[in-house]
Amino acid sequence: MRRLVGWLLATFALDLVVVIVTGGASLLAPGRTVGVSGFLLRTGILGGLLVGSHLLGPREPRHRSRLILTLLLLPTLLQFQFAGGRINGDGVMYYVYVRSCLKDFDVDLANEYTHYGLITRSDLGWPTKTGLRRSIFSVGPAVVWAPFFLLGEGVARAESLLGGEPDLSGYGPEHRNAVALGSLLYGFAAVLLIHGLLRRHFGEATALLAALLAWLATFLHWYMVQQPTMSHAPAAFAAALGVWLWDRDRGRRSAWGFFTLGLALGLAMCIRWQSGVLLLLPGLELLGRLRREPAALGRLAGLGALLGLGAFVGAFPQLAVWKALYDEWLLRYPPHGADFVRLNHPFVLETLFSSRHGLLSWTPVFWLGYLGFVPLLRRRPALALPLLAPLVLMTYVNMCSGDWWAGGSFSNRRFDSLLPILALGFAASLDALRAFVARRPQVALALVAVPLVTWNVTLAEQLRRNLIPRDDTAAFSRMAGGSARVVADSVGSPMTWPASWIFAWRHGRPPSQYDLLAGKYLFYRQNNLGGHVEVGAPGDEALLGEGFGPIVSHEGATARPFRDEARLFAPLDVPEDLGIRLRAVSPAGPSEVRVAVNGREVGRFLAGSQWGEHRVAAGAGYWRREINEVRLVAEGAEVLLDAVDFERRGK
Repeated sequence: MRRLVGWLLATFALDLVVVIVTGGASLLAPGRTVGVSGFLLRTGILGGLLVGSHLLGPREPRHRSRLILTLLLLPTLLQFQFAGGRINGDGVMYYVYVRSCLKDFDVDLANEYTHYGLITRSDLGWPTKTGLRRSIFSVGPAVVWAPFFLLGEGVARAESLLGGEPDLSGYGPEHRNAVALGSLLYGFAAVLLIHGLLRRHFGEATALLAALLAWLATFLHWYMVQQPTMSHAPAAFAAALGVWLWDRDRGRRSAWGFFTLGLALGLAMCIRWQSGVLLLLPGLELLGRLRREPAALGRLAGLGALLGLGAFVGAFPQLAVWKALYDEWLLRYPPHGADFVRLNHPFVLETLFSSRHGLLSWTPVFWLGYLGFVPLLRRRPALALPLLAPLVLMTYVNMCSGDWWAGGSFSNRRFDSLLPILALGFAASLDALRAFVARRPQVALALVAVPLVTWNVTLAEQLRRNLIPRDDTAAFSRMAGGSARVVADSVGSPMTWPASWIFAWRHGRPPSQYDLLAGKYLFYRQNNLGGHVEVGAPGDEALLGEGFGPIVSHEGATARPFRDEARLFAPLDVPEDLGIRLRAVSPAGPSEVRVAVNGREVGRFLAGSQWGEHRVAAGAGYWRREINEVRLVAEGAEVLLDAVDFERRGK
């Protein structure tokens, strides 16, 4: 019976793979396209067979946990097939590698860039000194996707032999679907490895719940399903494999074990360069052995050499690609630019708390990951102490990245290589919370009451403000949104504490303004404001402080009035010489306006009865990093301000 169930499992799993890769063709129902109902039927049968196989096998807790994880994979496949993405965002830049390597047998990406309409982009339009087009992306994902790309190639050729007309160019759906499926499976393998790692140190229930949090409460699920051709699911897998291997043989690692671990970590580094900090784990292990056995220096040096050799082999594809593209085996600076990582310029609060993909504001479960190292250090110091080094270092490096918000990211995707380490923090936090609740169950009851009381209080406040009708129906979305607004207006978003409170204390503004202001820049990198603040139109309210009135119209222009004093904010990456151009009018008669930057006056202008543009200048010494305050003081009649433009001097 077990063999029969095993054969059926393999048959239906293979059929499901073919359905996904082809976009709907089935081995079990030739000539018919599998839609949602057919896919549901297949996943339902697979789920039943998985349960049957479990019931027929040994009833071990670890098998039950893996069954639960695998059963959860089935609805994920449904989402992937009918609501998931394939190649989007930066995923194009990773996919071109695997297509070029396995179809053209080179890394000349010009034809791939041309296919995707990228060849005329300013950073890709000109060849490097080797005659090829540049890429700032890693080749590692293409390395691990290669078997899946070949699967897509095989399926497409089989379709061709059966009389179909599949796209064999490498850009077609079979290849795209297969590579995307590969990322999903690598992400799931990361979850299984994380679960296996956690089971060594925690109980079965804790390990399972922490693994589920790492999968479904972080960015991992998004990059398995919605943007699978980006590097993050493979990166999580490679990092989980490296940490799993490191933990398995700690203190008794053989020479082969060091080579294998180096190979895994080298591959992780090939996929995401920052994963190289995980090499600290075996490095610290060797230092610990040397401290205990100083006479074994020669043998330990040999083990270190094997570790280095494995890492070199794992990372070699990236080195070879850099040599081909830039004629350098190892780049002195990141290909993004020499200033992309500034280790003396961290964005600490922004990286963690900004609504622009802040790690903790978007994904609050990571609080458990970081805080969990407190009980982990106390109860399992031999495990936690070595892990602190890559945890702290990689967190800091991510804070120093040029675009600390990681572009169009879901949460902060650059923390993908830390998932297995933070999952240990999840588990330690869960254990600590469970013990705390066991000692003080009344606290758990109080925590249940908090959201109920909050809901009631915020509804009352909405009614007081007339945000919901007093005697009519209201949509839940309106009521819930209104409650969130009341909370944010009062104490700021709980997801951005304490950063929003620090902002409110520093700048004398409501903590809710932090959500809209932190992460905006006048000039810095992509999606900046171009130095323009549209005071007289909706959209830039986040940059306005107190003193401005509502939008009014005057002589064909819209503006905001201020009398006596008003303040606006100017966020910068670094201080620099700036000119400030203000378009203003004083309808009731001339009014002199003083302009101050961060409490120091930089100039004055006279606002007349007609619209006019006025300029003042402020050198770099007046400005500071991040949020600057520009204060306007009108000595006379009311002034209308249309727009403010900050102009970079000499640029």
